[in-house]
Amino acid sequence: MIDEPFRQWLARRGSAPAVALARAGITANQVTVVAAVLGLTAAALVAVQLTWLGIGLWLVSRLLDGFDGMIARLTGQSSLFGGYLDITLDMLAYSAMAIAFAIAMPADVVLWMLVLLGYVLAITTTLALSSLVEKADRQLGGNRSIQFTRALAEGGETTAVYVVIALAPSVSRYVLVVWITLLAITAIQRTALARRLLV
Repeated sequence: MIDEPFRQWLARRGSAPAVALARAGITANQVTVVAAVLGLTAAALVAVQLTWLGIGLWLVSRLLDGFDGMIARLTGQSSLFGGYLDITLDMLAYSAMAIAFAIAMPADVVLWMLVLLGYVLAITTTLALSSLVEKADRQLGGNRSIQFTRALAEGGETTAVYVVIALAPSVSRYVLVVWITLLAITAIQRTALARRLLV
């Protein structure tokens, strides 16, 4: 829900780091990989209950992840493989963080398993819809390698959930129940859109 507005804001107001990285010869794919490594390191820190250090590194990794596409467009190096690498490593990082929280909060492990299930459904509905809409010669809009549809549960909301749980672990179960519900609604929302566009 907030991802696309943030991407637009970042392109208008926060492009200086992407320009600097591009001028230094850093490629978009290198940024994608570094962002993923930082995300996985953040997950490891959360798993051993160095939560705040992990969340801080996670925020850096997600901000860096916002620059890879910008660098690709600035340097004329946009590629389908870059899009593939981005979404694959993003899902690795987001899933690793959920597993890390499950390790750090064993009393809530079932809820975190449901979160992971929600991630599987969210990415499956995204990728299936994107692929089949292209096959049907339709467009969902945007300038990304994969056509995304806005939904209640996206990357920005995921990060917000991680931060809230780090801030207030005593209410984590309530937050997780709401988050699981939003992930389910997202899957239903995309399924309804697929039915409208593809039937």
